Amino acid sequence: GYAQQNGSFIIPNVKPGSYIVEVLNPKYIIPSVRVEISSKSSGRIRARKVDYVQPNEVMLVKYPLTFRVTDRTNFFEKRETWHITDVFSSPMVPMLLLPVFFMLVLPKIKDMQDPETKKELEDASKMMSNPQMPD
Repeated sequence: GYAQQNGSFIIPNVKPGSYIVEVLNPKYIIPSVRVEISSKSSGRIRARKVDYVQPNEVMLVKYPLTFRVTDRTNFFEKRETWHITDVFSSPMVPMLLLPVFFMLVLPKIKDMQDPETKKELEDASKMMSNPQMPD
């Protein structure tokens, strides 16, 4: 059926059975209703909300049907904004900072702790600068 000017609609000559009534609108979300027309008890009509998550749950709806808008349709998601703190949550930051820490800070700590090790490193650097190769 098509909606009339006052918003109501009539669907004539419907055979007995189970039907899902959906109202389609590109701007609004309107829940569907399952309508069951009985063939035994002279066309008794029973309507209930359609629940796709729990299909056995029955929530009866008064007849004649009244459809209510539940939400506006949102086709586009709002874009996330960028913050400076996003840089620190990146795994590339520790991969960059840890080698820099090892190159700059650890040699300074080692130099201050042990004078013998410092002397050995100086001797090794002198040996490297003046290599004595046997003939």
